[in-house]
Amino acid sequence: MNDEIKTIADCCLAGNEIDRGQIDEVVDAAGEHFSDLLYWANEIRQRFFGNRVRVCSIVPGTLGGCSQDCKFCAQSARYNAGYAVLKTLSDEQIMGAAEQAKVNGVTNFGIVCSGRGAGEKELERLCGLIGRIKERFGLTVCASLGLITAEQAGRLVEAGLTVYNHNLETSERYFGDIVTTHRYSDRVATIETAQQANLRVCAGGIFGIGETDEDRVDMALELRRLGVDTVPMNFLHPIAGTPLGDTRSLQPREILRIIAIYRFILPRTTLKIAGGRVSNLRDMQSWIFYAGANGILSGNYLTTAGRAVEEDMQMLKDLELQPD
Repeated sequence: MNDEIKTIADCCLAGNEIDRGQIDEVVDAAGEHFSDLLYWANEIRQRFFGNRVRVCSIVPGTLGGCSQDCKFCAQSARYNAGYAVLKTLSDEQIMGAAEQAKVNGVTNFGIVCSGRGAGEKELERLCGLIGRIKERFGLTVCASLGLITAEQAGRLVEAGLTVYNHNLETSERYFGDIVTTHRYSDRVATIETAQQANLRVCAGGIFGIGETDEDRVDMALELRRLGVDTVPMNFLHPIAGTPLGDTRSLQPREILRIIAIYRFILPRTTLKIAGGRVSNLRDMQSWIFYAGANGILSGNYLTTAGRAVEEDMQMLKDLELQPD
């Protein structure tokens, strides 16, 4: 067993934050000592989360027609990926998705809207839906509406929203290579605005978009500085028509390595494996928990298919893990 990884893992298990030098040691050792990395990442997960796994499902409130230019995203109106025209789901469709989440045993339900930010009409509609979902189904409701103001955050809280999702996507250094229509600082400001409104924050990013190990660590450290509650980890599923449509997908072991390194950096933070889980990990999906993950996005994503909730629930049962 690698002594460097064990020593740093002991530090995490004791509830201490590791510094950049220790993180770099883990990253350097992770390739040659992959099994040790996963062993200790799993130990850290069990120490702070036991056998509990947070299961979330999402529905698009609006889909496509986005004015922004995120290079990985099929929803941009700038790309020929089949989602250039805005589509709005009806209230009945969204309520139906919430009801299905309840039936499936999923207690965390998210509404995701495309675009830079929600307009007044859409925000008013969503506030009404949030209240109805909580009252009828008792779900924890999350929203992802892009950039928000303090006034908007306050209205969402008043409506009953519990969690706000807004990803950093990558490091500050690399962000400008992936997005040019808004700034990294805009995303940080939105996270801080949500927190100031007493919303829990779900913020992470996407991997496999050309970033380096240093970028991955930088993003993790920024998320740690911000004190977010949950880190969704997405792995690029290349979509034809987007600028990254021809990008080679990450291999399963590399994905597990990234998850494990994040568990060392963020020992007490929920790591939720989201987009790209099915297409990239394939038969190794259950390994994410041994790499330190304690959350999954189950069901379909936004522009790509996920895995049926029933299959994910069976996976958790087989692993003797408890949906939370």
